[in-house]
Amino acid sequence: MDILTDPFLVDPSRFDGPVLVTGAGGCIGSWVVSILARSGVDLVAFDLRDDRTRPALLMGDAAADLPWETGDITDSARLAEICEKYGIRAIIHLAGLMVPFCKADPAAGARVNVEGTINVLELARNKGLKRLAYASSTAIHGMPPGGPTIATLYGAYKLANEYTAQVYWLDWQVPSVGIRPNVVYGVGRDLGMTSEFSVALLHAARGEAFEVSFGGPVSWLYAGEAASAFIAAVAREGEGAPVFDLNGTCMEIEEGLEILSRLAPGHAVRTAGKPLPIPPDLSDAPIRAHLGAYPSITPEEGIRTTFDAFGKLLADGKLT
Repeated sequence: MDILTDPFLVDPSRFDGPVLVTGAGGCIGSWVVSILARSGVDLVAFDLRDDRTRPALLMGDAAADLPWETGDITDSARLAEICEKYGIRAIIHLAGLMVPFCKADPAAGARVNVEGTINVLELARNKGLKRLAYASSTAIHGMPPGGPTIATLYGAYKLANEYTAQVYWLDWQVPSVGIRPNVVYGVGRDLGMTSEFSVALLHAARGEAFEVSFGGPVSWLYAGEAASAFIAAVAREGEGAPVFDLNGTCMEIEEGLEILSRLAPGHAVRTAGKPLPIPPDLSDAPIRAHLGAYPSITPEEGIRTTFDAFGKLLADGKLT
């Protein structure tokens, strides 16, 4: 659906060659490849499997035309092969295992999240790439353990990546931009506890009941806005290894339900009201100062667009 990506299109002349997007089948990855493709930017999607389910929600049948390569992010030789094959000039690295998967298999989490990021940094180093953005996470604010923010292995791995990227700049002048998305919502966000409001919008579009297990203040970071930040980070050559929080708007879940009530009066979505143990109100001022202007979407607009998109996808039989 072009309406989803229209606000985020970019000038393809800002890129000097193909962009490799790892984790292309995930939520933010799907938005990144959809925006780049619709903007006319050459790209290569990379993921463990050729699963275009989420990109197809945004792009429809055009998702079948995406250049898509499969492989394991821990396989450095495979990454180098793809880079050579396509003449990659920039990387947006989003591949990773989320909080519950890292907890269930810590060794796999370390291989994918830490070794995988090192492989990407090595690729940039060996190919002399000057445009690299990677996904860190606001989960790093749980380190060291013992503070008000929940501590997770996922956060520990992401913090390790931030320090690794800084050493790559100090030792070999490999530039990078680390971006820490907070709670992301929108079409394609369907995994993890913090996806529950997005899932709730789908249930509301179906006319079904749903309870969001948390409430109170939370960050509202629209998936298209998050993707735009990553794209902006590789739209020019980098310097140093800065890292930025990416928060969106701080708003209570209850306010989100009020917005939904205007769109679907009588909906059956409720909240348990328990606040999440993560910071909801981090500042976007530093990343916007570094990257310059990129689109910002209010929660009212993002919730309405997501709800309407779910309704259309359901009506067209493209979402079960």
